[in-house]
Amino acid sequence: MASKKKSKIVDPKNKLYLFIMDVLAPFIGAQINCHQQCRVLSYDSRAHTCEAEPLPLQSDGDKRAALTEVIVPESVYKVSGVKLKRDSIIWVGFGDRDMDNWSGGASNYKIDTRRTHSIQDAVVEAVIKS
Repeated sequence: MASKKKSKIVDPKNKLYLFIMDVLAPFIGAQINCHQQCRVLSYDSRAHTCEAEPLPLQSDGDKRAALTEVIVPESVYKVSGVKLKRDSIIWVGFGDRDMDNWSGGASNYKIDTRRTHSIQDAVVEAVIKS
């Protein structure tokens, strides 16, 4: 039985490589949110959530959309004793998976979407300046 000869993929002008490195990788990277510095616009002390404005501007110089329902954990409002208020500067992280069905407790929850590292799943990780 004769074996098939493997064909080589040839890209002498590096078109595929350049597309991956110059277009695809930056596009994918722009969709992955890890952390952002933000300014608090409002704080709901009952629900322990805040609305925050990301400080980095978009590439065209415009402001980014506000983050809503950002979770403020006990480590911020109870343990540290920091008073979160309007214009506080915070460090916000984004969940690895969607947090839509998370109740805030220790129970496991169902993931309903394929959403990852989304600005919709924001949590205050630190207060930089209150």
